[in-house]
Amino acid sequence: MLLKRKYQNLNLLTVSSSALKNNYSYFQSLHPNQKICPVLKSNAYGHGLKLVGKFLDKKIKPPFICVDSLYEAYELQKAKVKTPILIIGYTFPKNLKTRKKLPFSFPVYDEETLSILVKYQPHAPLHLKIDSGMNRLGLQEKDIPSFIKTLKKYPQANIQGIYTHLSQSDDPSKASFTKKQLKTFKSILNQFKSAGFGFLYKHISATAGTFIVDEPEFNLIRLGLGFYGISPFAPNSAPDLKLKKHLAPALEFTSHLIQIKDIKKGQEISYSGTYKAKKDLKIAILPVGYNDGLDRRLSNRGVVTINNSSCPILGRVCMNLTIIDVSSVKKPHLGQKVTIYSKNHDHKNSLKNSAHTANTIPYVLLTSLHASTKRILV
Repeated sequence: MLLKRKYQNLNLLTVSSSALKNNYSYFQSLHPNQKICPVLKSNAYGHGLKLVGKFLDKKIKPPFICVDSLYEAYELQKAKVKTPILIIGYTFPKNLKTRKKLPFSFPVYDEETLSILVKYQPHAPLHLKIDSGMNRLGLQEKDIPSFIKTLKKYPQANIQGIYTHLSQSDDPSKASFTKKQLKTFKSILNQFKSAGFGFLYKHISATAGTFIVDEPEFNLIRLGLGFYGISPFAPNSAPDLKLKKHLAPALEFTSHLIQIKDIKKGQEISYSGTYKAKKDLKIAILPVGYNDGLDRRLSNRGVVTINNSSCPILGRVCMNLTIIDVSSVKKPHLGQKVTIYSKNHDHKNSLKNSAHTANTIPYVLLTSLHASTKRILV
């Protein structure tokens, strides 16, 4: 008889359910009169779209789950997620031209999309996407008079919400620009109101915006990075330090030692020999590289941890392998657990600190985590 053996994963992404609950509750406490809607775009910021979606559906039950694309909405539907899904990104118009009833809420960012949705998905709740100054996807203020005329031709349109996105709210020094966006959005709201249109949902804030916008007119927050326990603000800025006290990073990325070697002073390590040993070292190989989400810019700069020991990354991070210095680790052994990205704010290899070391942002590290890496919710 063959014995069933549990498959051992080389690398593992562990997502903390208690951290997600904590972060959701914290932002709800900041804005008790607004609905908090987690954003699960880009594979739930690397945490796992279906994993997080099913957790939200069963344990938190938010009013909406926000995704970027029709594909992501379908993936949640296939996972039997029942929470209403709000798509906030672009969809090719032809993908909406189906007699199949699509059970999602859709964004409207131009007149063509409006006409197609009204014709093919007349039941669907619609949210008007406004460009209030970011100059990205959405209706600009100059487009509104023409759009209102078109909208009046479709009295059957199920217009449920209107929203915009603040592009510089994570930078306190750009407060004047954020105020300008807010003023523009309110002006557009007034144009719709004067034309006889009202909205059940008006939303402007993502994570950073929750610290700036606190007006009863807005009643929904699209919570992205903060839901996963990471601050969008500059390291050690006042709002960043405040969030560190309340948020719990949800994700931990771990691997294992697969080989240990002793090298001599002067030996070179990894591609192009960008690291030359300054003394005799004990090194170890990890089965993780930039394909898996260990950013290549951490080559010769980043660290991982084994127990409480900080282990520098030596040489260039490879596609599927990385070399580290384990000289400070007491009796390292094959199979020993290694933490690539820590869920502790203060560790050198936290997502936030690793991103700072790599001269990038946490979003980039998170969304680079390969979809094939095993993810578990604990």
